[in-house]
Amino acid sequence: MKRTPLLIGGTLIVAIIAYAVKSGGGEAVPEIEYRYAKVQKGELLRSISATGLAVAMTTVDVKSKAGGNVIRLLVAEGARVKKGDLIAVIDPADTQALYEQASADLRSADARASQADSNVDLQISQSATTLADARAALDAAKVRLRRAAIEERRQPALTDSAVRTAQANLDSATAAQERLEKVAIPQNRRDAQSALEQAEVGRNVAQSALKRQEALVEKGYVATSTVETARNALAVAEAAYANAKQRSETVEAAQSADLRAARLEVARAEAALGQARANSSQDDVARTTLAEARETVRQAEIAVTRALADRQQIEIRRRDVDAARAATVRSRVATQNAKEQLDSTRVYAPRDGVVTMKYLEEGTIIPPGTSTFAEGTSLVQLADVTQLFIECAVDEADVGNVKAGQSVRIVSEAYPNETLEGVVTRVNPAATTENNITAIKVRVKVFKPEKSKLLPGMNATCEFITLNRKDVLIAPSQAVKTEDGKSTVRVKTADVLKPQEREVKIGATGNEGVEILSGLEPGDEVVTAEIDVAELKATQEKMKAAEEGGGLAGGPAGGKRKR
Repeated sequence: MKRTPLLIGGTLIVAIIAYAVKSGGGEAVPEIEYRYAKVQKGELLRSISATGLAVAMTTVDVKSKAGGNVIRLLVAEGARVKKGDLIAVIDPADTQALYEQASADLRSADARASQADSNVDLQISQSATTLADARAALDAAKVRLRRAAIEERRQPALTDSAVRTAQANLDSATAAQERLEKVAIPQNRRDAQSALEQAEVGRNVAQSALKRQEALVEKGYVATSTVETARNALAVAEAAYANAKQRSETVEAAQSADLRAARLEVARAEAALGQARANSSQDDVARTTLAEARETVRQAEIAVTRALADRQQIEIRRRDVDAARAATVRSRVATQNAKEQLDSTRVYAPRDGVVTMKYLEEGTIIPPGTSTFAEGTSLVQLADVTQLFIECAVDEADVGNVKAGQSVRIVSEAYPNETLEGVVTRVNPAATTENNITAIKVRVKVFKPEKSKLLPGMNATCEFITLNRKDVLIAPSQAVKTEDGKSTVRVKTADVLKPQEREVKIGATGNEGVEILSGLEPGDEVVTAEIDVAELKATQEKMKAAEEGGGLAGGPAGGKRKR
């Protein structure tokens, strides 16, 4: 917001106090008193002010790859650190165990690689045994042949059992179809209709409730949130009604599908029964099985010959060797990672900076930060304060006077006697609105922050300099009167009660004064305020009467001033 001087009000208050002192002493006072101020050369300043927060150029979270108990935290908030300074120490017990486990895994992987080498030699010798295995398979085929002969003899009993089972399945499917037609389908229809009617009642009730709440909120009896709740309830009821209606409309199709499925099951059972009755031909099947068993014997004999030529397993074993060696490499990398994590139990500063935040204290147990989904636990926040910025919000009415490269004066709330210099580095291209106040974010770079006490997070006021003229003649703003393009002041004469009006030529207007181009000289005193003593005395008498009588006396607020 723009700065508005309060000198007029302050001068009047001083005059009133002075008058009260004089009148209290019983001395005679003139009807009009004047207050004067000297015209002096100085710096004419016009600016726009805005408040904001100090922020560092960059901030980084110092994290730990290792997990465990933080046994030492060697920095405090506000501490300055150099790159490589020790920040924290984490209990290495757990990471030491992980490192030892990884080392053991590496030794195990080396052993597996050696075993794979041995397996290659072993496979060569095993190929010789494949022939014996093929002969064993031949013996097994002969056993299956004998079993096929037994099956041929007991097949009639199996066929009879299959027919009885198929008949039972048919009876069950027929009963299920009858239950569906006479019980389930009618009941589902009644349930769907009942659900639809209930959903319709619920929707009607919700509609009535919404209308009632809307009427109440218009009269101010309930909060608008109650109406929103009623609307949500209506939406839920309408959704339930739509769902029930859809179910009612689709129940017939679903029941038809269920009935078709039941009839299909009956048909399948009938087919199975027919198949079971037709299985009297299993005697032929048994004979066929016997022939197949004989063929199996022949295939086993062929397998003996194939085993002699089967040398591919040797190559597979060699690939196992390659895989074991790759596993060794992975274990070696895991060991290196575990060693790195063990080394990470001592956390060092990655850069110079100031500790702006501690996320934890000694004794905190943190998880490791090397897993796929973990980013590590932040220990402290480190800010680069070699450059500081003020992020402030400038009112939209003033932002037209703010631009990049503009000079800025900065005063922090913590150190009001310390004035810093800065420059506008960025004016955001978009505005933000908060509490019905629209503002634009502006970033100001602070010059020589290392010589100030300003820290990130402190509140500061920025004055954006729109006018800065040095060594110019300045008169108080309240001393200059401008009418019809003519500017005048009243200058003190030998008789302090008779100031002389003088025309002046003015220049720029600042926060607390007006530039005088001509018409005045340094040291001239000009009227900044005049006091009607008689009117002031009358006001005092009214106030005194009000105190004595319990209220102000009636009458006009002011009168014609005598001159």
